[in-house]
Amino acid sequence: MTWTDTSRSPAASPAEEQRLGLAVRTELRLNTGRVTTTLIACAAALAWAALSSDQFAGVLTLWAALAWYRYGRADTVEREELRASLGLSRADRVRGRVVLVLAEQAAVIVTVVAGAVLSVRLGRETAGGAAPFSFSGDPSGPQLWIVLAGALFSAILLLVTGMVVGGDCTTRRPGRGLAVLSILTYFIVGLLLMIPLLLMSIVLAIDPLDGTLGTPVTVGLLSATILALLVGLRAAVRRWIRELDSDSEAVIR
Repeated sequence: MTWTDTSRSPAASPAEEQRLGLAVRTELRLNTGRVTTTLIACAAALAWAALSSDQFAGVLTLWAALAWYRYGRADTVEREELRASLGLSRADRVRGRVVLVLAEQAAVIVTVVAGAVLSVRLGRETAGGAAPFSFSGDPSGPQLWIVLAGALFSAILLLVTGMVVGGDCTTRRPGRGLAVLSILTYFIVGLLLMIPLLLMSIVLAIDPLDGTLGTPVTVGLLSATILALLVGLRAAVRRWIRELDSDSEAVIR
């Protein structure tokens, strides 16, 4: 059996959209426990932000960085057989998995933003961003920029981590080494991303989060980076699917 790579088509047909919907629903059903755990953690982070600090919300990004590994690790032969019985190919599984992981990570980022906003509304100092790369801000200062920068920073870390480990975690069952690689990628990218922010402060004498010139520039650069990473991730997903197709053809021969 072979599967057609439709990633190059300008628009998905209704049948393809139905297959994607079925793939996402199947992934959600098979991973209900993992999704529920993440939602409970998000709710706990918001409760802690209301009672004490939003710092715990930032720690959730570490959990989200492991999403590709956590979902891939749950794959078994029985699950593959179930997907096959539903008429889903391995390529369909990859597409469904990508949607589910990105949805979970989006929920985590929304939680980080909500926790930061909640802290600000309660008159406390916010620590928006991806732990341990949090952006602190005084309640009397420009909080909106800090919250935006923290959310965009978190998204960049998660997207790059996905591009590095996503292929190995979706096309095959990942080993524990990929969990370590996920965390290492997360921290290395975070450190590298802090360098231009520090240079902006030192060389240009502009505080990236001062609420004036530095902050809009920082948010703009982070936003442009995310758009580029989304394009890169889409291309990476197509490559993962082509690899699955080529592996399947090799087995048939």
